[in-house]
Amino acid sequence: MSETTTGAAAAAATEPAIPAKGITVELAYATVAAFDEAVAVARKHPTFREFGEGKGLRVRATYQFSELDALQELKEATWELRQKRCWLDGAEIAWHEMAQMTHCFREYLRRPRREHCFFDGNFWSAWGCKYAVSNLSDRINIEWLMMGKLDGDGAWVLDKERIAAYVREKLYSGFHRCPAFDEEFLNRALELFPERIDPIADDRWRHVRNRQNEIIHIGPKDVDAAKKVAFEMQDNVRAQRAGQKLGPDGKRPVPQEYFRPYSEGPKKKGFLKKIFG
Repeated sequence: MSETTTGAAAAAATEPAIPAKGITVELAYATVAAFDEAVAVARKHPTFREFGEGKGLRVRATYQFSELDALQELKEATWELRQKRCWLDGAEIAWHEMAQMTHCFREYLRRPRREHCFFDGNFWSAWGCKYAVSNLSDRINIEWLMMGKLDGDGAWVLDKERIAAYVREKLYSGFHRCPAFDEEFLNRALELFPERIDPIADDRWRHVRNRQNEIIHIGPKDVDAAKKVAFEMQDNVRAQRAGQKLGPDGKRPVPQEYFRPYSEGPKKKGFLKKIFG
């Protein structure tokens, strides 16, 4: 029997409240060896708690954004476990969103770059978070670029009010609590994004047509063009926020308290495991 199931007093402990700050993870009892391994990792954290008994046993630990190496170790240990939950600053979010966000922020701390929050390796975003699910693309997550109409001169007129609501709705839940997320950047980017785009006058853009050769929306001409649009948006937001302390990307800097040396560490079970845990 697992050592986590021994000790009636500990096992029957009252369920603790979810802390209002930090990333709280919870694991439910499982008969697989991975559960014992994950509990051993979680037990190393000073916030470790266990409650319930028998098959109702659960364990919790709460990590801060300054403890992402320790959280990464737990994510990797829980890869094979199905019964797991997490809360961010007291609000429950999907495990995969927590895993993606903490992986993303940890990678930023290890290698801060101007494009980090705007480029996911394939597609660019203008909104200051690559998980806004509204790409500068002509193929994937481009519904927002369809929110408009063609005017008589061949320009695409965007419905910016509808786009603003859509972008905010599609942003992954909890990502606004990422230390690298800048709400003011998002608001200003939505305000400054052009309402009218003419692909004839601006060669970064092109008309996208359906099989009947009808223009149905616009999109960047290619990845390089999307990068130029994203960087122009950064420059425009930075100019509008003159006088504020900002990074090259037009966003407020991430507090220095989060930066510290990050080691690669031994590779575990591949890329997906490193992200999702």
